[in-house]
Amino acid sequence: MKINNISKWLTGSLMTAALAAGISACSDDHFDISSAASGKHTIWENIQNNSQLSEYADILQRVYYSETEKKTSTKTYADLLNGEQTFTVWAPQNGTFDYNSFDNILKNGTREDIYQLEKEFIRNTMARYNYTMNGTGEKQIELFNSKSATIDLDNHTIGGVQATPSSEPTSNGLLYVMRDPLSYQPNLYEYIASREDLSMLKDFLKSFEKTEFYESASTEGPTIDGVKTWVDSVTYSLNTYTDYYMNAYLDSEDSCYAMIMPTNTVWTALLENTKKYYHFKSMYKQDVNTQTEAGADTTIEGKITSFTEEELDSLTNFYANNAICQNLAFNANWQFNKKPISTIEEINAADSLRTTAGTKFKKTGTLNQTNRYNVIEADNYGDLFGGEDPVKVSNGYAYVQNNINWPYQIYAPTIDELYPESKDNQAVVSRARMTYDHPVFVYPAENEGEEDIRVTYDSTFVYDFYKVMPFKTTSQPGAYFKLTDVLSCKYDIYVVINYNTDVYLPNSFYVQLYYDLEDKRVSSPYQFSNPDLYAKDGKGKYFNQQTDKEGNVILDESGNPIIKNDKHFINKGIHLNEQGQLCYTDTILVAKDFEFPVSYYGISNDAYPVVYIKSNFSNQDRAYYSREIWVNSIILKPKDWALDSANADDDTEE
Repeated sequence: MKINNISKWLTGSLMTAALAAGISACSDDHFDISSAASGKHTIWENIQNNSQLSEYADILQRVYYSETEKKTSTKTYADLLNGEQTFTVWAPQNGTFDYNSFDNILKNGTREDIYQLEKEFIRNTMARYNYTMNGTGEKQIELFNSKSATIDLDNHTIGGVQATPSSEPTSNGLLYVMRDPLSYQPNLYEYIASREDLSMLKDFLKSFEKTEFYESASTEGPTIDGVKTWVDSVTYSLNTYTDYYMNAYLDSEDSCYAMIMPTNTVWTALLENTKKYYHFKSMYKQDVNTQTEAGADTTIEGKITSFTEEELDSLTNFYANNAICQNLAFNANWQFNKKPISTIEEINAADSLRTTAGTKFKKTGTLNQTNRYNVIEADNYGDLFGGEDPVKVSNGYAYVQNNINWPYQIYAPTIDELYPESKDNQAVVSRARMTYDHPVFVYPAENEGEEDIRVTYDSTFVYDFYKVMPFKTTSQPGAYFKLTDVLSCKYDIYVVINYNTDVYLPNSFYVQLYYDLEDKRVSSPYQFSNPDLYAKDGKGKYFNQQTDKEGNVILDESGNPIIKNDKHFINKGIHLNEQGQLCYTDTILVAKDFEFPVSYYGISNDAYPVVYIKSNFSNQDRAYYSREIWVNSIILKPKDWALDSANADDDTEE
């Protein structure tokens, strides 16, 4: 199998949106002509006739304006301002800009250097249409390079710089003479490219830049020797990574973003760790559990997924860099209060934060039992942004960080999902939704003689889960669940079971894990013996514990109850969690510190680990357990690469 195309193209409505935002074409057919011509000379002619603007004029007549970053037209800016299209120009006087530097670029610079001069200087001095500077108040305009500028009508300034109207009216717009040029304010994408200490971030993003021909917006020419030609060819530029993976248009001037920018030092350190998470092997073979026509359990020989060494390197490098980069941007419109993330104080005051890739940060202690929406807890949002106020750019705020302090889950997210793959021959599996509504719930007392606890609830509890039901009344049903996007890292593995309120009985079950080694597929059963995880009935009796003839629980040397069969797990009944909330589910730790040898990230349609959950108890215990298991979720919680074993312990969540 070949690697999926990482650089996905925008299609359909996404392409339409990109075109609407990003096409830059300069042919005369595309723009209005001035309807308010009042002078005999064009803007260009008046610039030529003004001795104070000779340096500016020289630059205009030597630069051909660009249709795209890599394609120039056949006209100079002098030609453009000498035509019939309407412009307003704020021309800087001689000596107000570095003419000698620009002259050297035009003589010796690369195409990239000249394009930068064009974008940051020439296009920053002009705008389409007439913008008079008479009246009161302020107004925002769009310059020819798509940057926003503020005109102060009371003080006759633009961008804080005094503008003097030319003494000679023009036939195709307005001309102002400036004592200083308008300052150029880069957007986030440009700001990244301007700093050497962000070159690793820049190089990663730049590698996804694309320029595409937009046929339906172009003007067709004659067909020559059977080949279609174009009189006016329109192209559009996009970055498939920022647009698709990050969902952040970092070069868009009409949006307000905040972006965290790791320096090269930080990026290198992070990459050393994230690469460990994407250890792929050269061949995966995914067999699927099923049954024969006679009903016996068997497996179907699965497809083989293979990679060349070059493909393995590409997968690892892309996903390791993507883990660092994907969640760096925040769109103001996606935040709860819809305000720009412009100061650390505002960040710390936020209820939550959401990245453009969809990851959400919430305050520590606010998550529910399961987390299927990629939510990460953080104690201090300001720490995420480095604790210092940002650099203002044209479309938001840049937070450059020399010491990034993010929760490790941003690089190795918690997996919280439930995807059934198949079942064994003892089971019938179906999806279900249960709504529990108990305005008053009586929670049985812990010990005899104590009063029951009465809890009042106004809310309704809704749970989606899969029912693993017995094929026959005596069957012990089991089902296989696939795990997607698992990394080659260490996890604590939990199974979440809904309490069966049809019969008000818990389940006794075992869990088996199927996964890949470097050279083969294996399965491993996991055992866990912890009396705190074992259920009680309404009378306070613990199940699955050894008792003597009088019914007393037998304790081990440490004073803990001895479990009859420690290969089994038993879920709790309805109970209160530590927050005093009513719980119909029990989250059970079934494997601790388990490390997957290889990664499955991005290839989960072809290869994945499997968790097998099967009901199992002796016939003499059938009055205590339900054969039908309501599986709510399987959770894989990653372990921090920086934590030692003492800090990595994580007790069962509720």
